[in-house]
Amino acid sequence: MYKVIEIFNKLARISEERVNYFGARYIAFGVFCLINYFFPLYMWSEEHSGEIAVYSIRIIAIILSFLLTTSDMWLEKYKKYRPLFWHFTVMFCLPFYVTFMIWYEGLSLIWVINSSLAVLFGLILLDFHSFSYIYILGTILGATTAIILGHHLVLLLPEYTLYPSLYMFFFIFVIVIIFSRDLEKKRNLQLNAMRALASTVAHEVRTPLSTISMLVKSMKIDKNITIERIDKFNKKKELIINEMGGIFSLIDSMLMKVSFFTEGCKDLEEVSVKDLINDIISKYILSLHDKKLVHVDIKKDFIINVNKVLMYHVFFNLIQNALYQIREEMKGEIFITANRTRKWDYISIKDTATGIAPERISKIFEPFVTYKPQGTGLGLNFCKTVIESFGANIECKSVYGQYAEFVIKF
Repeated sequence: MYKVIEIFNKLARISEERVNYFGARYIAFGVFCLINYFFPLYMWSEEHSGEIAVYSIRIIAIILSFLLTTSDMWLEKYKKYRPLFWHFTVMFCLPFYVTFMIWYEGLSLIWVINSSLAVLFGLILLDFHSFSYIYILGTILGATTAIILGHHLVLLLPEYTLYPSLYMFFFIFVIVIIFSRDLEKKRNLQLNAMRALASTVAHEVRTPLSTISMLVKSMKIDKNITIERIDKFNKKKELIINEMGGIFSLIDSMLMKVSFFTEGCKDLEEVSVKDLINDIISKYILSLHDKKLVHVDIKKDFIINVNKVLMYHVFFNLIQNALYQIREEMKGEIFITANRTRKWDYISIKDTATGIAPERISKIFEPFVTYKPQGTGLGLNFCKTVIESFGANIECKSVYGQYAEFVIKF
């Protein structure tokens, strides 16, 4: 008995995870099924008179649907089982019922259409993995129940409609799967982006705020103030300003990413690379120690057509990544170079901390790929997407243990 309860609770947790990711239309589906299974009781009462199995299955479907529509009013201790109940109800009302009726009445044109609609409905309601398990299980249980009750599958399709009907079913099934998978990937990307964004803000903002809190607590007014204490006070003040600037830069960067991925690139303008880099370095608030690590070398200036704000945040990401590696390894510097060649105008951001392992280079621009404990895997993907929206490209060069270099080519 304990094993059964354990399995039941495990299934409930799995269902809850799927619903948390992909949602569930509890009330809408419940109302639809109530209407769909209640009225035919009267419409086809003469046709199925005395057929207890058909009435029993319809009544069970009506009860399940009614309970689903009232699930918002369930006691809190039962609500944790609502996702599992949702998946069970979908399984019973769609694949189980349709399969049972096909075995019970025979495979006619009407049931080919119904089964196609059931597949379409399921792919709309469920994520692909849930759909696969639920429809396989529902189909097996529906056929098994019909066979136990003494029914056998009979083909009632006229010969001239058999192949067109099967083709229609197959066509609907394949096309809907293709599009549902595409929608699921987009939905996964959006959900992961939101989770990553929340994780980044929570982690990155908490650290500087903790520093600010400690600094403020340590600041005390002294009646016998000296020049030395004024200097210490000014240094703490500068550190607080830098930390707050870092927070604002982070928030601006997060908002810019959301804006870019939803609205795309706009407001391009021609700017000098020299002016752009100098402007970025002056606006990117660094501590005095960090500023000493950054070296800018504009060998030849050139004009690029970009969105200045987006370029600012590309540099923000690249410099932030470089500084992270330098702090981790406790060594290295950052070199920002701009130059013109016969083939390319380019900007290079290079750090001499530790470099990137060869097996990781091909994956670093992919979304949600990160090798930092608190990373999100969105920063470099954002940089690549922005740079390509300008008609340029970005590539990474590295010698592991020596350097990592990101080159933006125009």
